[in-house]
Amino acid sequence: MTGPARPRPVLARRLETAAWRHRLTVVRAPAGWGKSRGLDDWIASSSRRDRIARVDLDPWCADPTAFWSRVTEALAEVDDRVAASPPPPAGATDRRAWLAALAAVGRAAPVDVVLVLDAFEHADTPTVCADLGLLLYGRSRLRLLLAGRTRPGLALARLRAAGTLAEIGVEDLAFSDHEARALLDGAPTGHVEETVRRAEGWPVALRFAATPPHQRLGGDHPHLYDYVVEEVLDPLPPDTRRFLLDTAVLDRLGGHLCDAVTGGGGGAAHLARLDRAGVFVVPLDRRRGWFRYHRLFREALCRAATLDGVDLVRAHRRAARWFVDHGMPDHAVAHLLAAGDGADAGDLIATAYWRMLDTGHTSTVLGWLDRLSPEHLHADARLLLAHASASLYAGRTGDVHRALALAAAAPPRAGALPDGLPSVDAGIALGRATLAALRGDVGGAVRGARRAHSMHGPEHVTQRANCEIILAGLAYYAGTDADAEHRLTAIVQSATPMRNTVAEVAGRAMLARVRADRADLGAAREHLARADALLGSRFAVAPFAARVLALCRAVVDHRSGALEAAVTGYTRARDLSTAAADRITAADAVLGLTEVALDTGRAEAARCWLGEAALLLDGCVDPGRRLRARQAALSRRRATQVAADPTAGGLLTARQAAILRAVARGLSDAAIAVELGVSVRTVHAHLRGINARLKVHSRSAAVDAYRAAGGPA
Repeated sequence: MTGPARPRPVLARRLETAAWRHRLTVVRAPAGWGKSRGLDDWIASSSRRDRIARVDLDPWCADPTAFWSRVTEALAEVDDRVAASPPPPAGATDRRAWLAALAAVGRAAPVDVVLVLDAFEHADTPTVCADLGLLLYGRSRLRLLLAGRTRPGLALARLRAAGTLAEIGVEDLAFSDHEARALLDGAPTGHVEETVRRAEGWPVALRFAATPPHQRLGGDHPHLYDYVVEEVLDPLPPDTRRFLLDTAVLDRLGGHLCDAVTGGGGGAAHLARLDRAGVFVVPLDRRRGWFRYHRLFREALCRAATLDGVDLVRAHRRAARWFVDHGMPDHAVAHLLAAGDGADAGDLIATAYWRMLDTGHTSTVLGWLDRLSPEHLHADARLLLAHASASLYAGRTGDVHRALALAAAAPPRAGALPDGLPSVDAGIALGRATLAALRGDVGGAVRGARRAHSMHGPEHVTQRANCEIILAGLAYYAGTDADAEHRLTAIVQSATPMRNTVAEVAGRAMLARVRADRADLGAAREHLARADALLGSRFAVAPFAARVLALCRAVVDHRSGALEAAVTGYTRARDLSTAAADRITAADAVLGLTEVALDTGRAEAARCWLGEAALLLDGCVDPGRRLRARQAALSRRRATQVAADPTAGGLLTARQAAILRAVARGLSDAAIAVELGVSVRTVHAHLRGINARLKVHSRSAAVDAYRAAGGPA
């Protein structure tokens, strides 16, 4: 292996522990994963290296006599008794007796000895494995370590079941991110991070990347490509090599899919052989039915396939057809785009994009659309709707407005629409209603959502639920709580059987807030728990549901007295809403931060938050009655607290002063909570705020400081 060498103490310790604790240790990984170098480092660092016999095998060692000659030479260097043994005989019967004598030497050894056989694939024949079994399964102080690219042909099940087998694979040999960055020290920062990500821990790739001049690490890297061809592809049988080149375009590999792409059969058997032979296939499931190539290896394969004359366009089209036939249009789109079939890709994007957005794949949809030509994109209103929706999820509201305008002007085009959308006009109406809601135009958004809702029939359940979510949220901000709760209850009840993740998460989050506003915290927490369970068992949540959930969770925490958690939640909701240009939700979150600041006696922080909320609300066309009323109430509350502070220096709020006077009277925290009608956690939060304001660390010191500043006893 080339490139700078660095010690890997973690790997050395792993090998040291495995080799001396187990009867057999198998180190298995494809070419370039640092097996030999790892063995070098381990043996050099081991305190028992004088008891380690190492054999570097070659193709000549497939002959049993040559193999055992090499082994006895290495063992003789660590055990003089082996040096006195006769050479291995050529005949199988004589060799069996000779092996029995060698095993007896091992049993009588005063200490354990480790025999390391590197590049074992060269000697991995039935005869050699049978001979090794005589040593391995007998009682002996000889321990074996086999390192190679392939799975050894020994019967390992018994050792694995007995716990006397150690298996070290790619995950152990791979460079950690820390090790990779250390190896790449001196390379440009951007280059380092991209290289670490693309290498996936492959040591030889990282060492090529660490060698000046620093080039982008890809399958076309000249040194890496040559290494793949010479060390991996050239030694393979012709049919295996052809299978690799014909399937190079696939980012996931299954037997039937490979058969469809190659036009042949036996794809599953080929994959099983590649897995056994250690040829850069990564299993994607426990049954080892689906695999993928290591990404850099796949890139090198594609280049080799091109140079070998493989028709990659035809392979992409065959893969796309298979994915369409098996209900996986998202995978088909990528292959059609790679094949240059923009029209067919556009038809699939138009039908698949909504589900992709609903499960958190916004960047994937935007990447598809960016690869289409502008002429193709602008001529298809369905694709413009996809662009508007993906931009909406990404918080690019300017792009949403432009895409909707282009969709309205685009000529009608036949073709399927995404799940639950009855027409392009309905999609445009829903998009404009959503834009109005983001801009803080409650009245305009209500009118738009009602229009969009009227265009969806009962059969259009998904998009109809999205209209309902908008209307429910707007009803809440408009101050019509009964209408909001009625709509939210209906949404949750209908979304569950439909498996509409976004609608159910957002609906349950908003219901939790409505319940918390009525002090029904038990019901509120139950809705939040259901939303959390939903997210854990289904898909990634859409950005809209994520910010609504963060905000409503913060409200429930706030009402429960968990002020620190509330601040965290309000801050997250504010940040998510700002990124999405959602003015109403951002303003709501900032007003929550204002209220927490007032609850904890931080009048100056409350003033700053009120200023930010004012800017957000003033930027809204019509934020609704609720937020304006809350803004005014919090402004009055702050003014009242400042005016009621008896120290004239803004030292404490009225609530803080009342709590401190109760402390001076000797009341417990629980008694104070009962007297003031708050929770004990709220009392604790106020006491922390009092100590911070008075710059003290105890209750008695707080009482003294308050009295010294002129506060009443």
